[in-house]
Amino acid sequence: MLAGRVVEGELRVGDVLKTPDGRLLVIKSLEKGHRKVEKALANKPVGVQVEGLGWKPKPKDLEKYSIISLVMKLRREAEEKYSHIPKDARSKLVESEVKSRLEKEIEKIAFEAYSRM
Repeated sequence: MLAGRVVEGELRVGDVLKTPDGRLLVIKSLEKGHRKVEKALANKPVGVQVEGLGWKPKPKDLEKYSIISLVMKLRREAEEKYSHIPKDARSKLVESEVKSRLEKEIEKIAFEAYSRM
């Protein structure tokens, strides 16, 4: 199960997701608020159950697309970069650095969606 947000358009059960490394995943089910739904619209959080198309993804294969681990990695790098600055001033610099780098890095883990119809 993947958790995410539809940026634009909509997702439907049966659509195909293309990972950044070119592998394909088929959407088996969608969940919003612990209820199964047939489609998810833009800017709505959604849970996505996927199945590999031509491969069998393991949880470890899908972990590299986790936004939480990406934010933690960026925050750790920014804290190391600004470790010489006092803590109260450092936190603002770290957060602004994370926000600016996140916009660039998020494109590397975003999936492309294709309708199967």
